Amino acid sequence: MSSLSRRYRLAQPQAGEFKPPNVLTFSALPFRDPQRVRLSAWLREAAWPRDRMDIAELEGYLVALIAWPVGISSGAWLPPIWGERGWKVPTKISSQQQYDEFVGLTVGFMQALDCELSRQSSRFESSVLHQLQGIGQVEALHRWGRGFKTALALGAQGLKWRSVGAGSAVRTIANTTSASAQVHPQAVEHVVSAVVSLMEQRTSRGPLGPLVSALPADSPASVEGTASFKPTRSRD
Repeated sequence: MSSLSRRYRLAQPQAGEFKPPNVLTFSALPFRDPQRVRLSAWLREAAWPRDRMDIAELEGYLVALIAWPVGISSGAWLPPIWGERGWKVPTKISSQQQYDEFVGLTVGFMQALDCELSRQSSRFESSVLHQLQGIGQVEALHRWGRGFKTALALGAQGLKWRSVGAGSAVRTIANTTSASAQVHPQAVEHVVSAVVSLMEQRTSRGPLGPLVSALPADSPASVEGTASFKPTRSRD
């Protein structure tokens, strides 16, 4: 169990406090341009905790949870979005209406990303990275990568039993989005291609639902002297 999950379990909400959502109980939520604009603007507002994510960092974070699943307790993936550790809902969304709307937008965003990525599009056209130019795209690419790596760090078990190809794709994302990396014209395409490569190696029943990794041809199990492959499951 990751340290975040342990902290989360020790900080379960008291009666009358906000409870973490079970994403598996959510029906399909709309997430189109109006919802994207609302969520993006909301995350840019003042009064959030210092480390809250913006829309680019959030997309990278959610994509990692979808494409490289990490076993994590229900709701424990939410606090990093608004810049907290453990289960603590910030003042910015302290009313029931605000909390419900924010969670609904975030889950809708995750569902939309999962739907698009599950089609295995080689372009991932809706990504916020395609909508920016120049220095804005470079800065967003760094933030996107930070969000992706934040998700991977939620549970070490997410780094186990993955194929050589998956490991290469993650390294591509990390190297391309690093703050010290020289961003070249094809950087976004390299990141998108790596994400698509990860998606090709998983099967999913929906965002944060039960997931079993199929045994890829270049998995460690196919290499003599390595540990045998064990499927991993992601828990909401």
